[in-house]
Amino acid sequence: METKNQTKTWYAMEQETDAEGVKSAKAEIFVYDEIGGYGIQATTFIQDLENLGEVEQIDLRVSSPGGSIIEGNVIYNAIKRHPANVTVYIDGMAASMASVIAMAGDEIIMADNALLMIHNPWTVSIGDSEQLRKDAELMDKMKSAIINAYGRSNYSQEELEELMNAETWFTADEAIDAGFVDGTTQGLKAAASISELEACAKQVGATLPVEKIVAGVVTKYEKQIDELDEQVFEALEEKQKLTDTVVAKDTEIAELQNSVKEFIASAEQMQNDHAEQLTEAGKVTTQAVASAAAELMALQSEEAVAEATNESEAPVNADTFWDQYKAIGKSQGLDAKNKWYADNKHLIQK
Repeated sequence: METKNQTKTWYAMEQETDAEGVKSAKAEIFVYDEIGGYGIQATTFIQDLENLGEVEQIDLRVSSPGGSIIEGNVIYNAIKRHPANVTVYIDGMAASMASVIAMAGDEIIMADNALLMIHNPWTVSIGDSEQLRKDAELMDKMKSAIINAYGRSNYSQEELEELMNAETWFTADEAIDAGFVDGTTQGLKAAASISELEACAKQVGATLPVEKIVAGVVTKYEKQIDELDEQVFEALEEKQKLTDTVVAKDTEIAELQNSVKEFIASAEQMQNDHAEQLTEAGKVTTQAVASAAAELMALQSEEAVAEATNESEAPVNADTFWDQYKAIGKSQGLDAKNKWYADNKHLIQK
């Protein structure tokens, strides 16, 4: 397999062919120049893309300082709607609008010594205040379009706006962490001269200050730190709520335990009182039974005495009288015999 026309390193779009000249289903595109201006024109890019015919795989190699937003958006959209699978390789630098074009890939691979830069769109405006306001509104709309292209990243819209305001540069590892690229590959040994860096800076409209790189990274991690702080604060609040709930439950359990103890003590007291009442009731009942029995016996004695009295009122012949007299004397003694005699002597028949 070989690739034709390798001399046009600034921009090339070729379909691979085998040794017999048969075209394969794979094409390679080199974007190694400024976008628009005297560099890569959108109309040329689209025409060359159509001339490729039916291809299933496109390897898009990017090393560009960026350029025109309008031209870059046209190229980005043309790549996005192409049916082929597109793998983007960031070989040296994808800055400004070139970073947007790189986002059109289905997979993005970045050389481990390459750089990716995002910043706000800028322009030169001439005219009255109304014209300047219109140009400013247009820049805001262009910025929104660029943010949409960066949607594959891990950042929110607000975070992307802050990173673009800070003009943020990403190394390959940082770009992976940010979600801009999917993987890295070993890059060529860096051999850039000061003059090349200065030329690059003129094309992107800015220098490469370390403080801005640091500011971009700090902005990114400050957001993460704030989010973590908020999560920690929420966790502490939840912990305090759980602690308060546990304390309240402990208090409730202690109150229930005290209530149970009081109930048991009350039950025991009631049991003791009931036992005493039963004892007293037993005593009263025994006394009542004894009294009733005594009354009954007394009543029976009175009735017996009455009966005996009634019987003793009948006249008794002398022989019977003296027989009873003697019997009482034998069974009850002299005193009883004399008393009986005194009580009944008037009953002897004459």
